[in-house]
Amino acid sequence: MRADRVIGLAVAASGVALGWAASGVETLAQQTTLSARFFPMLLAAVLLLSGLGIAARPGERGLIEVLAPICSVRVLTFGGAFLLYALSFRYVDFRLGTALFMGAALWSLGSRRPVELIGLPIAIALGVWAVFRHGFTVLLPVWG
Repeated sequence: MRADRVIGLAVAASGVALGWAASGVETLAQQTTLSARFFPMLLAAVLLLSGLGIAARPGERGLIEVLAPICSVRVLTFGGAFLLYALSFRYVDFRLGTALFMGAALWSLGSRRPVELIGLPIAIALGVWAVFRHGFTVLLPVWG
């Protein structure tokens, strides 16, 4: 079995797992906007279809060649920052946690410009918070 096929099946399986987990998200019958289940289910469908597409048309590379970019220091640092963000999500103010995660992610992926490392994460964190809070009326974790 080619490495791309294994990776594709793993991505498809993660899509199925995400879809299963998202099916347990509660929705309100009287809700007039997109439900809280919509985006996780959309992401699950994208993962499932992408994984099946990769598995159906594998490349010629071996497992080491496929996994080498995934195991780079940048990707592992990004993954660690995401794991920390996900585990601390409910305890840290959304605006602060998201801005810190985005700054760390941008830095780990190679950005070094101060505007990108400071300004962009703050602006996007505040923008996303405002859209969820006032557009979707979803309360995100905040202090005070």
